[in-house]
Amino acid sequence: MKSLRALKAAGLIIAAVVLGLMTVQGSYALWNAAVPSNAGTVQSANFSILVNRAEMTGTPVILNIGELARGTAAYTSLTVTNNVNASSALRIQPSLSGLVPTNNFAGNLTVKTVPAAAGVQCSAIAAATYDAAPRIPVLPTLAIGGTQNICFKVELKSSTPANLLGEPIDIPITLNVAQTAPTPK
Repeated sequence: MKSLRALKAAGLIIAAVVLGLMTVQGSYALWNAAVPSNAGTVQSANFSILVNRAEMTGTPVILNIGELARGTAAYTSLTVTNNVNASSALRIQPSLSGLVPTNNFAGNLTVKTVPAAAGVQCSAIAAATYDAAPRIPVLPTLAIGGTQNICFKVELKSSTPANLLGEPIDIPITLNVAQTAPTPK
């Protein structure tokens, strides 16, 4: 009987403790403190790339090469600017692909490229420095605000058939821009 009484007493004590805990409001933490924090600001960067001073879109770049005659070359350039407004030192890597003419001009037209310094006339660059597709030059990475000029030399072979003369020349060029890993400090 003693054990039954002890069991009943233990049950009453446990019930009293549970009831007491349920009626107490608040936290059971030993130390409880609240510290106000200042509101933070989250700013996202605008990944803005300019091509010939216009916002880059997903459409292929159109080269303005003008008229070509057999056995002659035309020169044009394209400017890529890293216009990103990030607070970090975000760098980009532009790259070109394509450069293969369509409309039956394949084999009759060559497109060559070379990265050029600002203000340099494309026609003044030595012919040997231009790279022809499929070998396309690696363009330098650009820091925020950095600009890279790319020169194009388009040549129409002297053996181009007469039926192609006067036809529009389509040279699709795809410009890709990728963010590069930050340089270690």
